[in-house]
Amino acid sequence: MPAVRDLDSIGVKWTAHDDNDDQLTYALYYRGDGESRWLLLKDNLTDKFYSFEASLLPDDGYTFKVVASDAPSHSPGDALTDEREGSRVEIDTTPPRIESLTASAESSGELHVTFHAVDSFSPIKRAEYSLDAGEWQFVEPAGKLSDAKTEDYDFRMAVMAGEPSSAGGTKKNAAKNEGLVEHVVVVRVYDRYDNLGTAKFVVRGR
Repeated sequence: MPAVRDLDSIGVKWTAHDDNDDQLTYALYYRGDGESRWLLLKDNLTDKFYSFEASLLPDDGYTFKVVASDAPSHSPGDALTDEREGSRVEIDTTPPRIESLTASAESSGELHVTFHAVDSFSPIKRAEYSLDAGEWQFVEPAGKLSDAKTEDYDFRMAVMAGEPSSAGGTKKNAAKNEGLVEHVVVVRVYDRYDNLGTAKFVVRGR
């Protein structure tokens, strides 16, 4: 009984067979990690599949259970039921947060960027940045390996107005107004389930 999710919905499917070819109905239950009570998600199902909005359940680990009944083909006293539990699955619909994003121009002509990424449930998978609407560039966390719920990032990129930087960005959109130079740094972070968090910082200097 696998559960399949995308960014917006979760689908649970199962198989069932009755030797007498009786008509079956199903009730779908769920139970979160650390909970003892099964909660009814949907009953009187006739299909062997049910889909629901992922946001219905908070981020956590869950187990689903299906109870099958041949009641439609029998009188109430003769109906039989059977049930099956699926494997534990994790549901995570909350994007990671980007905190303390800063970017500053250094005398060397580089931009120094730092930020902190945190996810409440699953590990950070990857982070990328874009400079002045340039292409997205991968950036490593400070520890080189992205495998935790919190990661710190600290990196530099070379910038020269109108020319590509060593990191691959483009400066054609850098604004100069009466000696003022402006750069826009955008960062985005994905968690293990591809939930996406973004943030931007505007660097101004002369």
